[in-house]
Amino acid sequence: MKSEEIREEIKKVLIDNPSIIAEAIAQRPEIIYEVLAKLTPWQNLATKDDIRDVKNSLSKLDAKVTGLEEKVGNLEKQFATKEDISKLVTKEEAKQFATKEDIKRLENIVNALGARWGILSESSFRNGIYEILKDIGWEIKNELIYDKDGYVYNDPSEVEIDIVIKDGNIIMIEIMSALKRGDLPIIKRKKELYEKKAGVKVSEIIAITPFIHDKYQDKVIAMAKDMGIKIITSLDNIK
Repeated sequence: MKSEEIREEIKKVLIDNPSIIAEAIAQRPEIIYEVLAKLTPWQNLATKDDIRDVKNSLSKLDAKVTGLEEKVGNLEKQFATKEDISKLVTKEEAKQFATKEDIKRLENIVNALGARWGILSESSFRNGIYEILKDIGWEIKNELIYDKDGYVYNDPSEVEIDIVIKDGNIIMIEIMSALKRGDLPIIKRKKELYEKKAGVKVSEIIAITPFIHDKYQDKVIAMAKDMGIKIITSLDNIK
């Protein structure tokens, strides 16, 4: 019988009786490694040193996780509970907490900044300013006038006008998140439309805005002054 035929017979026996292979591996486990060495480049096989390095890395990682858990636990101990805060309310320290009015004012300031950078809607900004003006005693009356002749916007439209009556004087308030040079004529026409429709005289126009959208802001302020419009960029200037 030829050697090739012998190999085939042996293969057939091993296939039919896999237990023979298992017994051989049990007696000589290095056979598996020798087979893998033939199938896979030796440099890609994990050595005992590689396995040891992996174990060391896992141990270090476990130590870091344990340390992190301890730090989180320490932080949790430092957080005040609801019971801690309720106790403070009865003590002198409670006076240091911000009041609702403080928080509301801060919120309005943040809203103004948000409108300045375009991340807040115009209506939200206006509402925030309304609240601040109310806090300092200004009662704003919002009126909606239909401009059928298109005097203000060059087309028939509804025109929204904010009015404040202070010390017997009628003041028109224009609130916007950003003021452009082209807004000034529109504001002036809104004032003239209101005077015509209401039959009254507006004594002052105040434009409140956190930002003048123009390269030459001083010129815009000067132009507004010539048109009878006072621009205010800080609510601290309102009395």
